[in-house]
Amino acid sequence: MMIGLRSAAAATAAALLVPFAAGSAAPATAAPLSVPVQSRAVSFQVHNTNRSMVPCESDGAAYTIVGHLVGPAARPGDDDTARPVVLDLHGLGFGEFFWSFDTVAGYDWARTLAERGVASVVVDRIGYGRSGRPPGTQSCIGAQADVAHQIVQELRSGSYALEGGVALRFVRVALAGHSAGGAITQIEAYSFHDVDGVVVLSYADLRPSLRTLAALTQAGVVCLGGGNPPGHAPFGQSDADFQALMFHDADPKVVAAVTAMPNPEPCGDDASLLSAIATDVREVPSMTVPVLLLIGDHDAVFPPPALESQRRLFAGSRDVTAVTIPDTGHAVTVERSAGLTRDAVISWLCGHAFCASTAE
Repeated sequence: MMIGLRSAAAATAAALLVPFAAGSAAPATAAPLSVPVQSRAVSFQVHNTNRSMVPCESDGAAYTIVGHLVGPAARPGDDDTARPVVLDLHGLGFGEFFWSFDTVAGYDWARTLAERGVASVVVDRIGYGRSGRPPGTQSCIGAQADVAHQIVQELRSGSYALEGGVALRFVRVALAGHSAGGAITQIEAYSFHDVDGVVVLSYADLRPSLRTLAALTQAGVVCLGGGNPPGHAPFGQSDADFQALMFHDADPKVVAAVTAMPNPEPCGDDASLLSAIATDVREVPSMTVPVLLLIGDHDAVFPPPALESQRRLFAGSRDVTAVTIPDTGHAVTVERSAGLTRDAVISWLCGHAFCASTAE
């Protein structure tokens, strides 16, 4: 079903939505619940292998993925093994900070979801931030999906490292991906069939803008020249390019802070995107898990009608929700409308038993 958050058809998200005040300095959001939040460092031991359905090259070496588990604090009597969790995967150029941005108050995605009962694992994907970095030409979208699969398995088994205690085991695991992280989320889901739900933010396989294609072409030219740094290229060759792609209506302080944070993406990730898209078009219709698709109505990377074209790919799932967020660009977690995005996602997650209070 298609949902526009300004219309009467917004039944799925309406219970948690509040009006968005255009031009406000802080993101609009519903009042948080009084749930104590706990954030603890996590690390996962993975191999940069590619057993996904997207053919591309990786080095197979061992690396460490780092991040945080952010969720409602445990209460006496809680059955930790029954808790659901969402693994969040950032897009090109970003990092864990996309989900835990606290430089400007009011935009910390993981903490806000935790206040509302949703536990999240937020990481720097392989090749980004503080996580292990293979040579940029030896990373690829298919291997990124395989690494996500390995993390999912460690979350289910409790075989990862958790700061200050024994790792929790999770029975229900959802994947949430932003932009290229959305592509990785889809590939993991149809390649390994080991997740219980999928959230795809700001991504579509078949409707990128001309500006997006130009940015990827420019990154490819940089990679052909060896990369900057070697084996890597930025998505957007200048700050102005990056900002034009990412933002529509964001606080200038947020724009400045986020612009200073991006990681250049591995050249192999860029080079494998076409193969990923071709495989997606063939394999996404085989997915049967519940799906939430969400895009801003002013997304410069995947503008309308990208959302509708992506929704049509999910022919195999009987539970597909498509949400358009008004007055919103590509970087949905740090736009002024971030509260609306969080509310829509929380509503969907809780409605599909990914809140601690709704876990079966």
